[in-house]
Amino acid sequence: MCVLLGCFLSLSVVAYSDYPREVGPQMAPQARRGLEVWRTNNCQACHQIHGFGGFHGPDLTNRLTDDVHDAELIQVIMTGRGRMPAFELPDEDLDALMAWLRSINASGRAQPEPLRAESAPVASMHFKELISQAEGRALVTIPGPAREGLELWTTMQCGTCHLPFQAGLLREPDLTARATDRSFENLSQILAEGRGRMPATPLDDSQVRSLEVFLQWVADHRSTLAEFNLEFTQHQPFRWSDLPWWEYK
Repeated sequence: MCVLLGCFLSLSVVAYSDYPREVGPQMAPQARRGLEVWRTNNCQACHQIHGFGGFHGPDLTNRLTDDVHDAELIQVIMTGRGRMPAFELPDEDLDALMAWLRSINASGRAQPEPLRAESAPVASMHFKELISQAEGRALVTIPGPAREGLELWTTMQCGTCHLPFQAGLLREPDLTARATDRSFENLSQILAEGRGRMPATPLDDSQVRSLEVFLQWVADHRSTLAEFNLEFTQHQPFRWSDLPWWEYK
């Protein structure tokens, strides 16, 4: 109980002493009119500003950033979306509302930035990016015929279903595994006729040969590429110090 009481008192001191020491910028007349438009249309019944308001819609504190055009939000207001009804507002009210939301965006962040892991590669581009970086590290060197097969694999988006070095989400086989028949005859038949959920994808003989050479080259270098793939797809490590503890403001 003493520990809990101490935590409560410490948090109370921080909460009641952490307030702006300087006078913030004055709201422009157009932005102040936008605030009246917000209140008149009862937007706060569904949306929040700095966490205060309704919870039927998203927090709009940082909805209008430098990367978002006014027209994107105006379209939602005019046409509605999901549970949000359409609002027929005159142009001057819409412009005022946008000015107010931009001033609110400049006032601070409503929600802490999430920890961002490194973006996973696009499935269809996974092999191409992986091999490109592996070549840059001098781990492998892909010959011309296999590179042609890699380009074909990427163009046909085979990696969308056949994931590197593992079964796909719907149990599509790993085409680099030893148990897979990568022969020209087998690939030709599967591509021409399809199999299971895989549709028929007719290719000429030279394309099938290129694909066969590429898959065999990956299989021959599987251990090196699979080990490098762990590093290639590794997300940022979690650290408690990275959490934005005091970002809510």
